[in-house]
Amino acid sequence: MQQVAGYTPLLLRRKAPVSTGRVTQRGVTMRQRRTLAVTSITAFAMATMLSACTAGDDDTFRVAAFTAGYGTPVGKYTLDAFVERGEELGWDVTLHTSDFDYDVINTDVVSSITQGTDAVLAGFPDPRQIAPLVNAAEEADVPIFSIDGGVEPNDDFVVDVTTSQQQIAELTVGALEEAMGGLEGKEVMIIGHDPHVGIMTRSGIAYDLLTEAGATVTPDEVRQVLNPGTSQEEALQFVTDYLQANPAGLDGIWNGWDHAAVGAAQAATEAGREDVVVTGVDAVGIALNEIEKDGPFHATVVQDWPGILDIVIGQLEHYADTSELPEENFIESDVTLVTIDNVADIEPTG
Repeated sequence: MQQVAGYTPLLLRRKAPVSTGRVTQRGVTMRQRRTLAVTSITAFAMATMLSACTAGDDDTFRVAAFTAGYGTPVGKYTLDAFVERGEELGWDVTLHTSDFDYDVINTDVVSSITQGTDAVLAGFPDPRQIAPLVNAAEEADVPIFSIDGGVEPNDDFVVDVTTSQQQIAELTVGALEEAMGGLEGKEVMIIGHDPHVGIMTRSGIAYDLLTEAGATVTPDEVRQVLNPGTSQEEALQFVTDYLQANPAGLDGIWNGWDHAAVGAAQAATEAGREDVVVTGVDAVGIALNEIEKDGPFHATVVQDWPGILDIVIGQLEHYADTSELPEENFIESDVTLVTIDNVADIEPTG
């Protein structure tokens, strides 16, 4: 796994409140206990809690990390870096992955909690699909630290560090507007993936910004990639099919992440339509290479996942040393627009 080093945290870490025990509590309890019915998985967690309590009497700090998006380049890069850096700190890190199968994730992470873990690291989770593991963590007083776990504060997480979806949409739509000479009367395709809350949110904001400025989104909806792991191929097919049916169609293509944008740019090039303006999100290496070619791929934004990882690891390290939880549970970091003008100065994020 590749070491991620040399990144400065995007935001100053906030001083955490003093803990009165192994798990710092917010107010009276770490989180308000829910009145929801306990799922069968959580019931299993409770049934085995006594054995779990004896599983971790040594001094090793144990983290159960998970991501359902390990098949995506950013997901793999970030979680592999977390495992490597955690092990360098002397932590016992268990990584659970799946191909967007949250049944597998919930079962595996609940098992780790019942066997004994000190913290959970959620990598790019869908908060709508992790109730069983959240319930198990709450029952065991195990805090969940999250990377890109939503677009608003969520008490399921003791901290969630993410990026500003509003800023992402505004910068990328602005880049389209500048490159296309305005938005009024222009035809734009939007490619998204609603199961990812962040992509869904910024895609919706982009749709509103485009249509309010007089652009036509075609078709009149966000085109949905089924699997981010195959997004380059899916976006290639979307755009190829559309341009075959409408050779003069499309002025721009807004994509919720870079690999979809790479596929869209490839389709435009193969159709002889290098005038189509394509934008992405993330600033991964393959996207930066495409921008350097000065072709259809016009712009992306840096979501500084290495910097975000620095923040989360720092807060986990502080918790491991002091039992103190973060003071605030939601941190948004800024993003940076990348075009041909500054691409040579940008380090890839994955």
